[in-house]
Amino acid sequence: MLSQVSSLRRTQQKLALLSGENFNVFRILGLESREVQMHSGFLGELLNPAGSHGLKDAFLRLFVEAINQKLPPEAKKPPEFNTAAAHLVVEHDIGRITADYLQGGRIDLYLESGGEYIFIENKIYAGDQQNQLVRYKAHRNHARLLYLTLDGKDAPEWSKGGLTSDQYQIISYKEDVSSWLEKCRQVAVAYPLVRETIVQYQHLINYLTGNTPSDFMKEEMKHLLQGSQDNFVSAAALQSVFAETRQEFVNSLTDKFEAEWKRQFKQNLSPLPEYEIYFRQQWNIYGYQVVKDGEDVNVPDEVALQPLLALALGISKIKRQKSWVGWDSWLGWKVMDVLHIDSLSPDELYAAATNDEARKRLFAEKIREAMPYFEEFKALADSLKIIA
Repeated sequence: MLSQVSSLRRTQQKLALLSGENFNVFRILGLESREVQMHSGFLGELLNPAGSHGLKDAFLRLFVEAINQKLPPEAKKPPEFNTAAAHLVVEHDIGRITADYLQGGRIDLYLESGGEYIFIENKIYAGDQQNQLVRYKAHRNHARLLYLTLDGKDAPEWSKGGLTSDQYQIISYKEDVSSWLEKCRQVAVAYPLVRETIVQYQHLINYLTGNTPSDFMKEEMKHLLQGSQDNFVSAAALQSVFAETRQEFVNSLTDKFEAEWKRQFKQNLSPLPEYEIYFRQQWNIYGYQVVKDGEDVNVPDEVALQPLLALALGISKIKRQKSWVGWDSWLGWKVMDVLHIDSLSPDELYAAATNDEARKRLFAEKIREAMPYFEEFKALADSLKIIA
């Protein structure tokens, strides 16, 4: 069975090469993991009846129909949402986050029509903030709240607090957005530039979620499973083993990358003798962490660190969010543009885990992205040493 599947994959790869499917402008420009600039921005443009696509509320209407159909039979029917009159804002500011984390924040996709609301919290790789969904629900208690992730995982307690499953709806790129985009593509058939841009985005989502982009390949694989009991049973066994093996690859690569990061960025950047500042990496985030006497410090409480905090936040794209618990010792951070190891496609993951050159290229790409942020902060910190 595995040899047959491999043969199908080779056929699909040839078809992708011949069709130009591998040419993806979003990936070429390194936008695949940028939630706001790429995903929220693109989805927002499609969902906006006033969007530049020129199809008015056609895409939004399809989206509302799709999320309505996904509701369980016992769910209360949502209020009618007039898509033609809808107004959309990307990254809508609902006020400063309060000290108790019960109000404020920014809603990724904010839709309003005639007093009815749809809020979409869009999660690609960024972590969840404290009471994030709770705060959005508090802003408009009757708003329809959607939690969108790559694979449809639920929001953590940290974000949803006491919200129950009937107070928000989980949707995924892998299933819901993918099927909606296909309908959008069909609707846009007479708008070639819009249609082909949607196709490009479909390919990007397939890449990020591991979806099989070819109906031909998918159907052929189904035939393999349906045509043999041995194949069907073997596939079930492989499914669990694959997940375990994949995680072992991820863990091994993560450990090796952390070691390489520490080797590259081992220098203490602090201009103040009583503190140490290191350029560190955690999950898919990197930035400047402060240590004093071997212990993490609470940056806002340290008066001497405030000039350094201002310097860090003055660096383009470096941010600091109070709502991120566990990050108090960081001056600022940035989400990595290069895909996290856990998000690599099976091809990329296997190559990096088993081939030294592929692994070096992956690590070098990540280091290369981060290096300018290390060097800029180092130069600023060194200038303070000279002044002192």
